[in-house]
Amino acid sequence: MKVQAETLINRFLRTYRNSFTYKDFSRMLVKIGIRASRRECEEYLQTNSCVFSLPEGLFITRAGAFTNKYFSFKPGRKEVEQNAFAAGGRCMPFVDPEVLPSTLVFSYKGETLPKVKVEFDSGTAADMFALYGEEFASQYIAADPANEEIDLAMQDFDLPPKVRLTANSLEPLVKYCGFRYGDRILCRVVDWDTGLIDVTPVKRDDNPMQIRADDLERQNWYDVLEASLLEGFARIGPCSSIEEQLARLFIQQGRMLCTPECGSVEEYLQQSRKIAYEPFGVETRLWLSGEDVPAVGKWNELSDGEASDGAEARLLNDLAVPDYILDACIANQLFDKRYEPEEIIPVLLPDAVQLTPEEHKYFLLHIDTRHDILKRSYNWFADFAIGEIRRKALALYKEASTLIFEIDRSATNLERYPQQELVILSQIFSHVMRILEMVQLNPNAALEDMDEIQLSLEGMECNFDGISSDLLDMVETERRNGFVVIK
Repeated sequence: MKVQAETLINRFLRTYRNSFTYKDFSRMLVKIGIRASRRECEEYLQTNSCVFSLPEGLFITRAGAFTNKYFSFKPGRKEVEQNAFAAGGRCMPFVDPEVLPSTLVFSYKGETLPKVKVEFDSGTAADMFALYGEEFASQYIAADPANEEIDLAMQDFDLPPKVRLTANSLEPLVKYCGFRYGDRILCRVVDWDTGLIDVTPVKRDDNPMQIRADDLERQNWYDVLEASLLEGFARIGPCSSIEEQLARLFIQQGRMLCTPECGSVEEYLQQSRKIAYEPFGVETRLWLSGEDVPAVGKWNELSDGEASDGAEARLLNDLAVPDYILDACIANQLFDKRYEPEEIIPVLLPDAVQLTPEEHKYFLLHIDTRHDILKRSYNWFADFAIGEIRRKALALYKEASTLIFEIDRSATNLERYPQQELVILSQIFSHVMRILEMVQLNPNAALEDMDEIQLSLEGMECNFDGISSDLLDMVETERRNGFVVIK
């Protein structure tokens, strides 16, 4: 895809605010010289992180879903004492999940709130980023420019006792309306693409015993939020992140929840007894308090047609090997100054997958073609620093994909498998693929994060060793149960 066309598509997906169909998207592509089938358009939209599917074949961008939508939060005591508030995870899911909270711009009465650097104890700071999950909160805090001296990799990913955050000044709100602790900040997304948010102070009543109309509406808001979360757990499950859980919820219930009388997810979770942050493998999700988050449920059950397919077909369709994995295999051999295409096929496909002679020939031809292309521009010296990381990532990828395949072809009921181990395996597989994608498609970024990637791989190898034996034991049990003795 040409760079200009890619830029125009990205612009459309980041700024278009109306719901649309695949035909609308296809017409936009034609205008920039691209023709795509219905299947290609729908697959692209369904896998793009800026787009959500709606009923009746419609789609909506994040910009369309969240522009001019309301959300709110209450700054904490330590924030108000320092006349500033940090965005943290409080703007989730209304802003771009790919941007750092410190880069969001807040305005009051048409004027941008000044940025200030404020110090907090690490526990208070982590609470502000809780919606990103405990496993990611410290990384977001360390990524704040105010903490440029913090090297998490050198500190085993532990924060120091005190951290600094790029915050937003409360002085204009204090000056014009006497903002104080206990008051609420009502936010409205003005420009999703640039991360511009308008704020309005909502004063609390001086008499704490006085119940106002907006207090009653806000309590109803919390009731709707809780009911929607519980319904979502059963319908869409844990999703890929807390952010996705909330995004889908607020898109579905926007009319009820995105109102000027809204509360906040942060406050709800502080007082809820039904829903809490629960571990999901090595990550965190919102779930029923005190209950394990299951790996399987109605949200990911196979249809009758899918269940009748063989494991090989599902592996090739659902776990299709991206080009960057093949390129990583070839680059790994170029790094070793050798070329053995027969050794690449078992990395791409588990040993148990049986290829016909024609398929085997096709795979080798495709590998040869990619090898010829990559060899022309390969630089061993430029690849030296990252070659070993790629090798380790590929080894873990092969182990994880093989285990997934064995589980897929032997399991008649995944609910019998240890759920947290299944979750961790899925997370390892997804994360190692992201590492390989970065190594192949953005090697400069991989070099900058090399220490973190190295530690991440070591942690995943340890986790894989911890779960693989239990899962393999269950695979053997399932296989034995699959045999029937004929008398």
